[in-house]
Amino acid sequence: MNTDLKDVRLMPRALLLSDDEELVDFVRRVVKRPWRLVRQKADKFMTREVLAQPNLRLAILDDETVDENDRGRLLAQIRKHFSGVPLLYVAGSRSDDNERRARASGSHYYVSKPLSFDRFGHVLESFLKAQQTAGPAAATENRK
Repeated sequence: MNTDLKDVRLMPRALLLSDDEELVDFVRRVVKRPWRLVRQKADKFMTREVLAQPNLRLAILDDETVDENDRGRLLAQIRKHFSGVPLLYVAGSRSDDNERRARASGSHYYVSKPLSFDRFGHVLESFLKAQQTAGPAAATENRK
């Protein structure tokens, strides 16, 4: 395998599922090398390309445009394919049902909009740092 291609495959990845361009732009500014940001619009299903991402170490779900009835299905898909990967849940609006669903799905952090980008930025940076320190072996172990 080409060394450059191998290096790219080993880059830690963060997955962002969101249709909110302001949030996407913010996360792009926070997620820096050696990290690679993978973004998909939020929907009830993830694409094969997203599901096949190597070395995924963090997932961020923004549920604002996901239909209420599809949120549980999407969370189950995330947990099935990325078990052990920390999940940051951003709710489009604060509700007991959203928070209960996020907590029950194993989310490591829950926040609702409107976001404090300053606070969310600190949380995101701390998760990135912790997952980068964990190394590729932990990411592989997390996906079993």
